[in-house]
Amino acid sequence: MGSTSPSTAGKPPAEKGLLPLSLLQVEQKTLSNGLTILVNRDMGAPVVSLQCWCSTGSIHEGRWIGSGISHLLEHLLFKGTPTRTGIQMVQEIQDLGGHFNAYTTYERTVYHVDLPADSWQRALPILADAVLHPAIAPEEFDREKDVIRREFAMAEDDPESQLFQAACETAFLRHPLRFPILGQIDLFNALSREDVVAYHRERYVPQNLFLVVSGAAEPEEVFPVAEECFGGEPRRFLPDIPLPVEPLQVAARHARKPFPSELARVAMLYPVPGLGHPDSAPLRVLALLLGESRSSILHQELVEKEGLAEEVEAFAFAGMEIGAFGIEARCGPERLEELAERIRGELSRMGESLPAEADLTLARRLTLARSIADLKSMAGKAEAVGSGWLLARDPYLKETFLRLLLGVTAEEVQRVARRYLVPHKENRVDLVPADFPPPKRRRAGGALPVKGATPFLTKASGGLRMLSLESGLPLQFFRAAFDGGLLFEPKGKEGVCFLSAQLLLKGTRKRTAARIAREVEELGGSMAADAGNNSAGLSLEVLSSEWASALDLFLDMLLEPACREEELVIEKRKQLSLLQAERDDPLAIARDLIRRALWGEHPSGGNVLGTEQSIASIGVSDVAEFIRKVLQTNRLIIAGAGPVNPTEWQSIVASTIASRFGEASEPPFLPLPPRPAQPVRVEKRVPGKEQAIVEIAFPIPELVHPDHLPLGVVREALSDLGTRLFVRVRDELGLAYFVSASRFLGRQAGYFFFYAGTAPGKEREVEQILLEEVFRLAEEGFSEEEFARARAKLISEEKMSWQNPAAVVANSALHELLGLGWDYDERRLARLGAMESEEVNRVLRSYFRTQGYVVGVVRP
Repeated sequence: MGSTSPSTAGKPPAEKGLLPLSLLQVEQKTLSNGLTILVNRDMGAPVVSLQCWCSTGSIHEGRWIGSGISHLLEHLLFKGTPTRTGIQMVQEIQDLGGHFNAYTTYERTVYHVDLPADSWQRALPILADAVLHPAIAPEEFDREKDVIRREFAMAEDDPESQLFQAACETAFLRHPLRFPILGQIDLFNALSREDVVAYHRERYVPQNLFLVVSGAAEPEEVFPVAEECFGGEPRRFLPDIPLPVEPLQVAARHARKPFPSELARVAMLYPVPGLGHPDSAPLRVLALLLGESRSSILHQELVEKEGLAEEVEAFAFAGMEIGAFGIEARCGPERLEELAERIRGELSRMGESLPAEADLTLARRLTLARSIADLKSMAGKAEAVGSGWLLARDPYLKETFLRLLLGVTAEEVQRVARRYLVPHKENRVDLVPADFPPPKRRRAGGALPVKGATPFLTKASGGLRMLSLESGLPLQFFRAAFDGGLLFEPKGKEGVCFLSAQLLLKGTRKRTAARIAREVEELGGSMAADAGNNSAGLSLEVLSSEWASALDLFLDMLLEPACREEELVIEKRKQLSLLQAERDDPLAIARDLIRRALWGEHPSGGNVLGTEQSIASIGVSDVAEFIRKVLQTNRLIIAGAGPVNPTEWQSIVASTIASRFGEASEPPFLPLPPRPAQPVRVEKRVPGKEQAIVEIAFPIPELVHPDHLPLGVVREALSDLGTRLFVRVRDELGLAYFVSASRFLGRQAGYFFFYAGTAPGKEREVEQILLEEVFRLAEEGFSEEEFARARAKLISEEKMSWQNPAAVVANSALHELLGLGWDYDERRLARLGAMESEEVNRVLRSYFRTQGYVVGVVRP
């Protein structure tokens, strides 16, 4: 691929020289034992990402193929070495303000630490020790296997995971891609500790490892430290693992799998060549044209116009030697067959006619914008370097492939559609409700650096507030933050806020929804609307060179929403589908149980999506009134981030909308019901699931209360691998796959909750252990070490957030809207630095000694 010269014919001038991956500055050194070190020096933020890559994944498991041994080993590398216990390892990283994690894919296993730049030299020896010298103690081996069995149960409960895995099993007959990364449970159960030790010794050899360092670190400082950490490991024999050749597919395959859901899902996979093949780039563009954006063909035709699907997407997956082109969609069961036929029809049409040059230009813009977005964090830059080195020993491979994508022609797209998306190569899988009738047999047919900063607040006439943050990355971001959420919705119209936000994207008085989607992508952009429990928002991000056109579009969506009946019907259908999808998620079910038990019929006890009855009752006039009375008021906040001078875009915003919106009236918030004085227990059975959820909630004050910052420290201290909850419930007792703590924040009140996923039948035991730990914590408080570690993690997260200016300014707008103040992040950081453990222990005593808690249990 490196010798291929990409075409520039037909590309917009702005795209010919603007390839952000070339901004990476990678220096490399290979140690005498074969391990390579790659350093991307980037002083844009005081952050470093350390990533140790092993060129082995689930397709390289050799005699253990299909067992998930790669993923099991990844877990066990966190469980200690001869010199550190697993808890010590995690806590040492946390003490440095770092975040230690890992992931396994088909072809790689990556261990990564993201932390402040002044700590990387102390973190790297810990990372090297974990990767090179895992103890794999027998007791940890047995305990972690039990933990991963809960992960198997989680995968069984996830419809998207089940759909994709069934599709891979159908499409690949011999290649290891047919096996899930987790493995197959019977092969996994057969693994012994000796197997894992042998696998580590066989695959984790220096010449099969490499280190990527990205961020504020000098290469000449990294190389000697890395050599000290990794250079002493001797080179060992590395057996070659040849991958079997997939036989040529000569007939279509169709599989159907029952799943406990109200919805149907369909996947279609077609075998395609790997990344090194010349057709890989046209296939990637074809996927983007078909179903990777709002204006894509499948979304516009099947979701927006015909209403056959609630969601549809296309993707092109490619390893170095083999890949798959896929379509996935979700719909009502009764529409499944018609939807499948329409998808086939659109695929066939792509092979019959050339895509328009305007569509290809749009695809190029999206490709370019997404490539820039990948560079927003040091971890993203390290991933770009690492994946290129893994696949082609080229840290700039993503740029090479990007050039190929930008040069793809309409003729190439048509050719690959005609060659690969043919009926006899289809692998279709349906995920359907258990009682859904079988189908009738179908007849064959045819970057620049980012510097952290605090946003700046500007006030205009009429009370309009605008926030700005300048940055160097060539993306301009606009955000409107509105009042909204549960407390602002009229009785009986629950869900109207979510609908109203979505309809801001679905047409104005002079633009249709399809035209808006098209214009956004022609600008190399993306847009989103959201509504949560306390607010709503509208966002648009584009290539900064197109900011003026983007702002005109953004203000049109904001000021002139059309609220067309046909679009409302589509969005109501989608929202109902989201409600149905939540019934597939035990955690969402537990959330609703807790809220209703705490707040009853008060709006805070509801769901931001509403109910089937409330959604059905909402009409165009309800949406228009909500937009006018709640969203379009002078409490609106406009925020922007990017390289454009804020005075340029703010003058346009002020002159356009400052006098348009009236005073916001204070909503008559209903009083909350009394807090429970005694424990309340609520349960729900969900047939067909494989895991149980236990959630325990304690009431806490409204979100502006000063106790929320120490409560945030409590959450951080209880929601990681090294915390007392995790150690007690998962590591020591092996009762849960996951156990953590979090908060629900509301304008009137909230709750702090502890939750765990466990095996059916273990709910009472998990509930008892959680309560014991909570009450012990309330009496004893955190140790100084626990407090310091949690505070360091929160401070680290604050610094990490400086990498993304769009996220910074969006958070600032939300904080200003909710009454916390636009500079809350800065003040929070200062207060965290001055906080002492007694303040945290005080809130523990204040909120967790009470018997007025709620236990929610969801089980099969």
